[in-house]
Amino acid sequence: MEQERRPGEARYDTIAEWYPPWVGSSAGLVFDSDMGVMTERLDGQRWLDVACGAGRTARELARRGAEVVGVDISARLIDVARDAEDDASGGPGYRVADITEPDAWWDGRQFDGAVCEMAFMDIDDLSGTLRAVAEVVRVGGAFLVSMVHPCFPGNEAGLSSWPPERGYSAEGFWTSAEHNPEGVRIRVGSSHRTLATYLNGLLDSGFALERVREPQALVPTWLVLVLTRRD
Repeated sequence: MEQERRPGEARYDTIAEWYPPWVGSSAGLVFDSDMGVMTERLDGQRWLDVACGAGRTARELARRGAEVVGVDISARLIDVARDAEDDASGGPGYRVADITEPDAWWDGRQFDGAVCEMAFMDIDDLSGTLRAVAEVVRVGGAFLVSMVHPCFPGNEAGLSSWPPERGYSAEGFWTSAEHNPEGVRIRVGSSHRTLATYLNGLLDSGFALERVREPQALVPTWLVLVLTRRD
């Protein structure tokens, strides 16, 4: 069921109309009060939304008072994000760009924090992304990450985080016709990495791990990481 792409088209461009209603208007796990990882007010701060998609997380950052830049490789999702703004002058600023190339989207002013909400699985170049975020976030700044738990063994709603016929240690991009037909992964696939790869990549890129949150569940479905940019 993976959507066919035209040359130069991002994977999410192919589902840009379907995706926003499916994902809904919730700002995401990093704003869930049960996670306890995001402060209520961000006045005077500058935040980056990594792989911002249609802007649901960026809009919540702006609602809390932050100056926000959202970056995504999908031009069609950025169009949706811009169309959703009631007042373009007071909402997030969106950039269609590869996050791994800061020269294409960054103005040189450092951010006080960054968020990557449920998008690590969609990022092909993890090390390049982490290097870019480390470059643009100030020392002491926050990096909040939520994702499908990389140790997820699967349940009745969908397959595991990893290729089921190959196992947890099989890293890389994969798709499966057996995945949840109502979900996003069957449409755009997923990049699986082990928990060690994620954590070591973050540490090697200059981030310190402050907190780990796992929403209560019978199986580890979601993972939230709270990190700080080290000196």
